[in-house]
Amino acid sequence: MGIHNRDYIRDDPSGGFSGMGSGGGDWPVWKKLILITVIAFVGQLLFPLINIWFDLASQAVLQGQIWRLLTYAFLHDPRNLFHLLFNMLLIYFFGRRLESMYGSREFALFYCASAIFAGLCFIAWAIAMTGGGSAVGASGAAVALVFLYALHFPREQVMLWGLIAVQMRWLAGFILVIDLLPVLSELGGRVSNDQIAHMAHLGGILFAFLYFKFRIRLASLTTSFGSFGSRRNPKLKIYRDEDPQTMEQEVDRILQKIAEQGEASLTNKERKTLTKASERYKNRKS
Repeated sequence: MGIHNRDYIRDDPSGGFSGMGSGGGDWPVWKKLILITVIAFVGQLLFPLINIWFDLASQAVLQGQIWRLLTYAFLHDPRNLFHLLFNMLLIYFFGRRLESMYGSREFALFYCASAIFAGLCFIAWAIAMTGGGSAVGASGAAVALVFLYALHFPREQVMLWGLIAVQMRWLAGFILVIDLLPVLSELGGRVSNDQIAHMAHLGGILFAFLYFKFRIRLASLTTSFGSFGSRRNPKLKIYRDEDPQTMEQEVDRILQKIAEQGEASLTNKERKTLTKASERYKNRKS
C-alpha cells in the first residue's frame, strides 16, 4: 500500500499520474528523459563524434570536462539497442510513480544527481584499477530509481518479463549482488570483460540509499544555495506548516505498516499523523 492508494493520487487516462507529479498539460519529467535519451541515441548513430565529446572519459573529466559527468547518462552503446531499451523501461516503470511522489523538479534533480554520483564512482574505480576508462549509459541513474522505489515499497510485487512475480526488495537485492560480485572479483585480481560499468550501478544504489536514509531534498538545497547572501530582515520569521512531501512519505510508511501489521500496531503519534493528513486533504478538496 502506498501513495497511489490514496484518493488524491490516481492514475490518469494519459498514462501519467495526477497529483504532485503533473503540471497541467506539460509533459512529466520521466517522459522528457526518455525522449532526450532516444534523440541522443539517434544522434549517436548519425554523428559518432557525439560519443567522443560527451561520454564519461575519466581522463577528460580530470582535465576539466566536467559536463561529461552528466551527458554520458543520455548516451548508450549504438551497437546495443537492448542497453537503451532496458534503461528506458526502468525509467518508465519506476520513474512515473517516483515523480508523482516527489514532484517534477525534485525528481529531475534526483535523476541528474544520481547520474553524476554514479559517474564519479565509476571514474574513481576506473582510475584506481586500470588508470582510467570510459562509459556511457543511464544505468547508474536508472538503478538509483529502482532502489529508491524499493526503499519506499519493499514488499510491492512486480512482474519480471510478465511471468515471475517478485517483491521489490528481492529484485533490488538481486541487482545489488550481480553488480557487487564482479567488483569483488576485480579486487581479487580478476579482469572483468562483460563491458558493464558495475561500479556506476553501485554508485547509483549508494546515492539512492543516502537520499532515502537522510531524507535529502535537492530542490530545497538548490533553493538555499540560490538565496545565499540575499538580504533578509532578521526580525522577520516565517512559520510554515509541515512539508507536504514529508507528510506524504510518513503517511505511506504508516499505510504500509497497517497493511503488514494491522491498525492495532499504530502508535498515538502515527494515528495523529493520519488524522492530520485526512484533515489537510479535506481542506484541499473544499
